[in-house]
Amino acid sequence: MKILFYYNSVYYPGIALLSSFLRERGHVTDLLFDPAIGNNHYLDVPLMNRLISKKALIQKAKNFKPDLIAFSFVTNQFIDMQLTGRWLKKEISVPLITGGTHSTIMPEQVINEDWVDMVCIGEGEYALLELVEKMSSGKDYKGISNLWVKDSSGYIHKNSLGKLIQNLDDLPFADMDIFEQYGLIYERIDIITGRGCTNACSFCINSFKKKLYRGETYLRRRSPRNVIQELIQVKKKYKPKSFRFLDDTFAYDIDWLHEFGQDYNKHIALPYRCTLNPVVTDAGIISILKQSKCESVTMGLQSASSRVRSEIMNRFHTNSKIVEISDLLKKNKINMSVDLIFGTPTETPDEMMETIDFCSTLNLKSVTPSFFYPFPKTTLTEKCLNEGFLNCELYNKAINGEGSYHTTLLLNHPYKEDVYKYQAITPLYIKSGRLFKMFFKWMLNRRYGIIHRFFHLISVPLNEFYEFRRRIVMIPRVIRKTRKIVKKL
Repeated sequence: MKILFYYNSVYYPGIALLSSFLRERGHVTDLLFDPAIGNNHYLDVPLMNRLISKKALIQKAKNFKPDLIAFSFVTNQFIDMQLTGRWLKKEISVPLITGGTHSTIMPEQVINEDWVDMVCIGEGEYALLELVEKMSSGKDYKGISNLWVKDSSGYIHKNSLGKLIQNLDDLPFADMDIFEQYGLIYERIDIITGRGCTNACSFCINSFKKKLYRGETYLRRRSPRNVIQELIQVKKKYKPKSFRFLDDTFAYDIDWLHEFGQDYNKHIALPYRCTLNPVVTDAGIISILKQSKCESVTMGLQSASSRVRSEIMNRFHTNSKIVEISDLLKKNKINMSVDLIFGTPTETPDEMMETIDFCSTLNLKSVTPSFFYPFPKTTLTEKCLNEGFLNCELYNKAINGEGSYHTTLLLNHPYKEDVYKYQAITPLYIKSGRLFKMFFKWMLNRRYGIIHRFFHLISVPLNEFYEFRRRIVMIPRVIRKTRKIVKKL
């Protein structure tokens, strides 16, 4: 069987893992990739999408002659995926399956799209494998666990949810080659060591997934040995300068970290970036990170208001704990970045001010301020619907993925203008001295307008300068390689 995956914008380990899983079983896979430079959900400039011809991408798909086309996407990619999915469905008469976060939380919506034949809910490895093997042998595939299948009459076969994969070491390493051909495996390479999350934040999709898989072990992890084996292969093949571990929380198990750190120093010894959970982070964990060449960590602060954190977000760390971690990281010369969320229901301007003033006291390399985005079926979105912060019109925008948490506040928020002002000013404010802070506070009292929009524009690089610089450097490389691939046709 020949399976063509589609993705856009960035490298996505989920597709790379599915590809390797199928290839290991003898199937042929390829990737159709659109850089989608103009739809980056930070500063969208749709005109830039013309740099890559959609017609040429479709021709590449047709030349591959797939037996199955597979999409994976999150909510904010849904509109882009609809457009490409309809183009492909019009030109190539093969079944099309979708998976990923949005398909898992909104299968009813996705399966009713005219370009979608099947939806995968939850983890896709074994469901996708069973599907392609039944297709290749001509067997009926309407009863596969995790799949919703639309038959020729339009009837939807809704199958039961399968179990989570508990032993992640059983899975092959990610197939990065299908992304490397487009120039996406470059300098810093992203790795996933586990699945699940230590938290159950009300604003995050993990709050829904934990309910979906109630009774199962949701937080799972590969062994340190398995991760190191993959890193050795990747280092030898792609020669990266650093790694980034994409786990929702990387540094939480000190025994795992100790074993990992020793082998990482011995076999890899490259700088890396990871995430911390402030509740479980202590001096011992930070010491191991330092010894194993961790250069930067990102932590979800979200808000400095204890009311907002505990009552709204379901997060229970304290500001004093954040200060302690900040001091330990500074002592160990590890850069610290934090994520913030403005605009949760009932958050006040005073609480927003408390957050940015608190951030100014920390030793921060960068801060990424986001808007609360009402992702479907999260605990906090359900609260917003029940309490009137979300009406039908706004919720429909959310389930269709309009805007993003970098650009858009979809709530009926009593302080909506203030939310936009704080999100725009925060990266500049925390980097400023006393005089400029006075100016920004004055601007926070002015009506939201063009100056605040300008602040948002110039603050984008400050959110995470390393990531901004990396993307700027990569854009010409990715466009050049993508254009080269489609010109060969």
